[in-house]
Amino acid sequence: PAMSSFDAKKAKEEKLMAQKAAAKKRAKEKKQAEKQERQKQRLIDLKQKSEAGKLKQAAREMKKLQELSPEELEEQARRELESQALMERLRLEEEEESDRKKELIRKMAADQGKDSLFEVKQKGGRKGGGKKKIATKLDKVNKEKVALEAELAQARVEAVRSRRDMGAYKGQLECRNFTLPNPGGGANLIEDGSCILVRGHTYGLIGRNGKGKSTMLRALASRRVGNIPKNVSVHYVSQDVQLTDATRNMTPAQVVVEADVERKMLLEEVRELEEKAEMGTYCGDDEKRHSRCVELLELIQADSAERRAEELIINLGFSEELRKRKLEDLSGGWRVRTMLAAAIFSRPDVLLLDEPTNHLSIRAVLWLSRELATNDVWKERIVVIVSHDRAFLDEVCTDCLHISGVAKRLTQARGNYAVWSKRRTEARILYEKEAKLREARLAKLSDISDCGFRYGGSSSAIGKKKQAEKQGEKLAEEAKEKELEAADLMEDNELPLTLKSGGELSGFVVNLKNVGFGYPGQPLLFQGCEFGITSLSRIVLLGENGNGKTTLVKLIMGELEPTIGQVVISPKARVALVNQHHAEQIDMEATPLEYMQDLFKAKEGVSGYDHLQGLRSHLAKCGVTSGGDSKRDGDLVLEMQNTPAGALSGGQRSRVAMAAVSYREPHLLVLDEPTNNLDLESVAALAESVKAFKGAVICVSHDQHFVEQISNEAW
Repeated sequence: PAMSSFDAKKAKEEKLMAQKAAAKKRAKEKKQAEKQERQKQRLIDLKQKSEAGKLKQAAREMKKLQELSPEELEEQARRELESQALMERLRLEEEEESDRKKELIRKMAADQGKDSLFEVKQKGGRKGGGKKKIATKLDKVNKEKVALEAELAQARVEAVRSRRDMGAYKGQLECRNFTLPNPGGGANLIEDGSCILVRGHTYGLIGRNGKGKSTMLRALASRRVGNIPKNVSVHYVSQDVQLTDATRNMTPAQVVVEADVERKMLLEEVRELEEKAEMGTYCGDDEKRHSRCVELLELIQADSAERRAEELIINLGFSEELRKRKLEDLSGGWRVRTMLAAAIFSRPDVLLLDEPTNHLSIRAVLWLSRELATNDVWKERIVVIVSHDRAFLDEVCTDCLHISGVAKRLTQARGNYAVWSKRRTEARILYEKEAKLREARLAKLSDISDCGFRYGGSSSAIGKKKQAEKQGEKLAEEAKEKELEAADLMEDNELPLTLKSGGELSGFVVNLKNVGFGYPGQPLLFQGCEFGITSLSRIVLLGENGNGKTTLVKLIMGELEPTIGQVVISPKARVALVNQHHAEQIDMEATPLEYMQDLFKAKEGVSGYDHLQGLRSHLAKCGVTSGGDSKRDGDLVLEMQNTPAGALSGGQRSRVAMAAVSYREPHLLVLDEPTNNLDLESVAALAESVKAFKGAVICVSHDQHFVEQISNEAW
């Protein structure tokens, strides 16, 4: 019906009021942005005044120094050097502590769910209370990890004792109707979960970040999931190594040998029996025990343990110098390698590995793949792996366990990751076809339903109408039942990631001319490097850890000067680095928008409001969305731009780091192990964004699939 003049007038007034409200809101936001800019400018002015005051103080001190005797000057210089050395030592200790806390925060964000961390941020605020609560939570997590390690060590001892009495367990492990609670509180991660673990199978535990993969591994390790018999030995290798008083002063080989609990217990028993023989308290039963222990030691090849442990850590990339170090003197990555070697050496009934390839070189990853896939030892054991390296999963896995965060369920499937991914894609395509057919059927039934009134409402038409309504209700119920399945299938979808670039440059972006480099007092790491990098270069650097890949990257970036030769960087080139620690260096209490505002100030002539909108737009293009409960193309848009970084997953924080790096519009993008801490879907999105990047790319990575996707030459 035609709108009355009164209704038209009213609608026009409402439209004008809405326009005024929107204009008022924009003016308010602009005013707030300008106020923030004034406050920041005031801080800059205060800082400049402070620096001017420091210059005056320096001038007064210089005048005072001129009045001192040579002996007094020498004494003062000595005190200053001691003070500087002390301050440098304190600074390094503070940096190490800060790195440790950031690592723990990242683990907590992934393992305990983002809701609990967000709650900490909301309650505590950005000053004082929030930091104390996060620190308290970190201490709690740390204690739980130490307690779990002690529990697992004791369980391994009990397994050896039980195996002597009960024999080895040869059956399958059944986990029936279990619930996996969220360690950080909130909704359960898995409800009514079930799976069967069969000997000789290697399982890839897959799912999005923060959905419970690491929590599931810990639950299996602590025997809180599944009815794991006492005579089954379990060895769990986490991403974060907790040193004990016993392991702190051991070398890697000693730690590996100590992991063989059965050998250790047999040697202790033999030692006790030999002491009894020396004291004259040796009896007939003791002689039988001694013979049995010696027989078992020969059976497990105890005499060759040190040699086998040495070979194992060499295969994992340990140099002679690293093999001599104590565990407390090794970096976190080498400690994880040591624990991985210890787990493989102990040959447990159940081996649980959480991101084992994160700190390995490609050579070490290939060795580990071959070990797990071809060694007959693992054909009689159960292995469960969490990894983001799809080539590694395809090589070693026989089955997949998938955790759906939306459906809160665990599904089991035969085949490696490639097989599972293909089936998953086919299921998604099939569902989309069924949904379209269902919608078309509903539209047709709706037309039939309208006919009962359109053509006079005959009894036949009314009958068809009622039948159509019933069929429509049935289809609507079917669509509602399929909603959870749809959400589960769409959970794999990853937001696109768009990296800004400075465009292609003519000639060489970087040119190395007969370059050699060695650190002072040490032999050259490499020499005779003669090559150029153009805007079309896609280069992957290969080599064992410690062979100079990172050093070469620093030379290319201009952070180091070559010992021999010359590195020429185009004066027009902007170089950006993305490394595995970038996501951890974000302020966990700041939101992504606040983080970007702190890094990038508005350019001259650009208003604060326009600058803010530009940052918002760039974050959105990098998949850091702002939307709350709104939807885009039918999918829910998450509010990430105004969520504290500590409440985001590792993959989401990596997107924030990538957004910060690409905002500078680099001509050369350097990637140093960028896939660590990302899930499989995030790695795929990163690969697509790097392929679309219009500039040069240099990559250091152990992820074979990622390297194959982005590179066209290897050095």
